Parts: sequence; structure tokens; C-alpha cells
Amino acid sequence: MKIMIATTLSGLLWLSTTASLADMHEDTQQLATDKQCMSCHASEDETPRAPGFNSIAAKYAGGEMRGYLVDVVMTGGEDHWGSATMPETDERPEVSEEEAERLVDWILGMHKGE
Repeated sequence: MKIMIATTLSGLLWLSTTASLADMHEDTQQLATDKQCMSCHASEDETPRAPGFNSIAAKYAGGEMRGYLVDVVMTGGEDHWGSATMPETDERPEVSEEEAERLVDWILGMHKGE
């Protein structure tokens, strides 16, 4: 009986975690849309304007550059990816540090590994 209860509780926890992760993904994707990230970045491939999120995730896999990426999301600028230039802060919605961290974690989470 104890094993059945533990298995049931484990299954419910897994479902709850899965639902929470899906909600968090949708919330962060909406944040990316609201902050106009999606207007230059595609999730799959590079666009003429900017690298895709999957390309960014692959380039910065491992997370060592997470802080750098958070700064880039917050401040914009150039020299981040070839000739692509991210709009300066006065040309796009303001992104707080907490929002930038969420966006960077979401993007890095897209890396599928080799």
C-alpha cells in the first residue's frame, strides 16, 4: 500500500511539475513577444536581422556566458553576433534584470545538445 501511495504521489508531482514548466514556457514566450524579442529573433533559424534563439542557445551552451547574455538583453548594442545589431534600450521596451534572466534561461534551455 505504501508503494502505491508513493507511486501515486510521485506521478502527481511529475504532472504538476510538467504543467508548471509548460506554463512557464508559455509565460516566457509571451514575455519575449511583449518585449519585441520575437520581431527580430526566430526560434528556429537565423533571420536577416538576428540569430535565432536555437542558434544562440547552441553557441552559449553550458551557461558560462549567462551573465553576459543577461546584460546584452538589458542593454542591447552591437558586436554580439557578427554584423547583427541589437536595438539600443531607447528603441525597444525596457527589460528588467529579472525579465532578462528569465529570457536568457528560456533561450539557453532550447539547446538540444550534440
